[in-house]
Amino acid sequence: MVQQAAGCVLFADVSGSTKLYETVGDAAAHAAIDLCVKLFANITEQHGGRVIKTIGDEVMAIFPEAPQAGRAAVDIQLGVT
Repeated sequence: MVQQAAGCVLFADVSGSTKLYETVGDAAAHAAIDLCVKLFANITEQHGGRVIKTIGDEVMAIFPEAPQAGRAAVDIQLGVT
């Protein structure tokens, strides 16, 4: 019998990053995106989650339960506004 793992997956992405690169240039955009991804990772860990993978401006994380992922998503959104 296969045991199913419980949890919740969260994907966070920097919206408009392509336009950011076009507007401010590669170096400034890369620095800003890097800060956002680090913020995503820090907030994920603060809420008991674990980053599975990062690609460019995206983070995939897993949480033990959905409420933790939801609180992390809210804090990520508030952290970049």
